[in-house]
Amino acid sequence: MIEENKNINEDRIDAYPIPQEAVILDDKKVLDLSQVVMLAIKQIIKDRGISLKIKKKGKNTAEDCVFEINNFSIQVVYTGITSDHIIVPLKRWYKLNDSPQIILAASIDEENNIIFFNGIITAKEFINIFLERNAKNQTFEISLNQFKGGINRLLSFVEILDSKALSKSGLTSKLNSHDSLLKKIGFSRRNISIGALVLGSIIFGPAILKPRISYNLASIKLSEVEILSNTRGNDVDNIYPKLCILSPYLSPSKSNKIQVSNIFFDKPIIYTPDPLNEIIISKNGKVIWSKKGLSINERILGPINWPIDPLKPNEEYMLSLRPKGIPSGEFGNILISASPELIRLDDLVDSLGENKNKWIKTINKMFKEDKNLAFALLLSNKLPESNILNEYKNKFISIEGCVK
Repeated sequence: MIEENKNINEDRIDAYPIPQEAVILDDKKVLDLSQVVMLAIKQIIKDRGISLKIKKKGKNTAEDCVFEINNFSIQVVYTGITSDHIIVPLKRWYKLNDSPQIILAASIDEENNIIFFNGIITAKEFINIFLERNAKNQTFEISLNQFKGGINRLLSFVEILDSKALSKSGLTSKLNSHDSLLKKIGFSRRNISIGALVLGSIIFGPAILKPRISYNLASIKLSEVEILSNTRGNDVDNIYPKLCILSPYLSPSKSNKIQVSNIFFDKPIIYTPDPLNEIIISKNGKVIWSKKGLSINERILGPINWPIDPLKPNEEYMLSLRPKGIPSGEFGNILISASPELIRLDDLVDSLGENKNKWIKTINKMFKEDKNLAFALLLSNKLPESNILNEYKNKFISIEGCVK
């Protein structure tokens, strides 16, 4: 039913490790892959104690299907558990004002009922990729690396945003240029604002209904950024200590030369528990903003609100940090990469208002799905007065760093 990558041999299949977030269904008879995916999503929803409306939409095929989750139209496409590419059927994308809003990629081991959700691509992201390749076929092959965020990103979208925030315009022959098409399917500021406002009234499930912070800060692992010397050869062991950072939060990486933080809102917080001598934000090699400690006794300490204009979709900035004891010109570098769609932090904060329970529920949820956003809320200047919130904020900013 699923076409495997032809270069994959049986030995590699046998040795393929099961992803940590994969769903393993009970040994039961299933009719088709759309049912496998439906059961897997329902199991995830049940395990997390959240409430979502999910149903099949229209006629589904062996290649793909469309679900409706919280009124979002989501196309599910499948591939084998060891494949690195996936096929997206395009027939649905030519239905004017009724095309998918999100594509969810699922890697499936049919024999063992193992399902792994690689991530999602929004309609805007998909059409941008489609237009760049000038594709014209009825199917479209795409790398699984294009799908981001696993099942968490999907759940964040369908819970946080209004379903009208993502277009159903699809691929239409009436739109002749890239600009007109992107304008037609754009993620409007008004809709993203509405989505943020809706967040305040969402019931996140029984697991976090109590007005308390459920996340354990002790489980947060400090991200370590290596500071490489510009004056020593590559074959010489690095002499500098590593810089520890909490926000922007970094995913584990095999390379410490440049770490990447993917950001899904417009104003990330900069915070390292290590005292700093210098911070630089640059774009395309040009310094946009910088700050230095005034003296050895006045280093840069504490959280810093995003000091330049809010991030725009797909923007990239280099954040360079120099902790105390490191010579001038030597930095730890972090690439800040903005998502194609961004939540406006101010809109989200305004929607929470002074309601302490809303703040706690939202921070709880974001600790599971987007730690950068959780940190930004916890360190917000508009955080309401609350013993619980203040205690948690104080614990967060008291986490020790690496530079002594």
